[in-house]
Amino acid sequence: MKRSNRLVIFVGVLLAILAFVGIVIVLNNNTGTNGGGGTATATPTTVAVLVAKQDIAIGDAVTPDMVEVKRVDPSGVQGTRLADPSQVGGRPAIVAVPAGSQVNQQTFGGVGNTCISCMLEAGEVAIPVQVDKVTGLDFLVQPGDHVDVIVSIQLPSTLSPAGGTLRSVKVVLQDKRVLFVSARNAATQPVVTPRPGASPGAAATPVPTPSTAVVVIAGSAQDAEVLRYAARDETEYQGTGTSAVVALMIRATGDSDVATTTGITINELIKQYGLLVPQEIALPTPSPAR
Repeated sequence: MKRSNRLVIFVGVLLAILAFVGIVIVLNNNTGTNGGGGTATATPTTVAVLVAKQDIAIGDAVTPDMVEVKRVDPSGVQGTRLADPSQVGGRPAIVAVPAGSQVNQQTFGGVGNTCISCMLEAGEVAIPVQVDKVTGLDFLVQPGDHVDVIVSIQLPSTLSPAGGTLRSVKVVLQDKRVLFVSARNAATQPVVTPRPGASPGAAATPVPTPSTAVVVIAGSAQDAEVLRYAARDETEYQGTGTSAVVALMIRATGDSDVATTTGITINELIKQYGLLVPQEIALPTPSPAR
């Protein structure tokens, strides 16, 4: 009886092992199937992009109702994608976007490679203007803005009858579209070497101070000539007694009116705006002491 009982137990354990192995095999097979006996396929991964519902012209303010969300394969994404209509925010397009094309960050002058020629209309050229913190409105000018250009020129003293200096200021260009704004150029700052024994945070490197940026605007060939003459660099002005400053002014959204300006010299400030000219006063000569 004892041998018989041991045989039954051995057979039972063997059957249990075989059953366990069978279950593992079945589970592994189910993992690789889709329930219908075939091999499972991965669900295609797509991403959301914005697509223009209508033709968008250069300068049009793109609103959420002008775009729709579509899902595309990641390889079909063009530029830096936008995924929600709220991201367009009424910003002006700096390139034309046909209906059905993707509206991305580059539509508004975003990051990545910039196609300047794509932003130009017939008869336009791209004109660079170098600005600093003051002449560039603290670097607040953005692609899609419309700007006016004002020139201030210090004329040589030889043109002044009294031998003094003459300064003239005039708005020379109006309602010009901004195509591109370069990254700000930072002034080089020396690296501070900590003193021996100083605490780790005692000698932090100064933050570079932005100094200049290049703003590219769209205009005519005549506009380019005007700005090139006005914005000659210091080496060209050397020894002429002349200096000039070109500054930008941002226009209100949708304002395309061209204002008539007179230009300003010291004469206009005195005659039209009542600038007072101080009179020279002759003080009495003190009597000599007795």
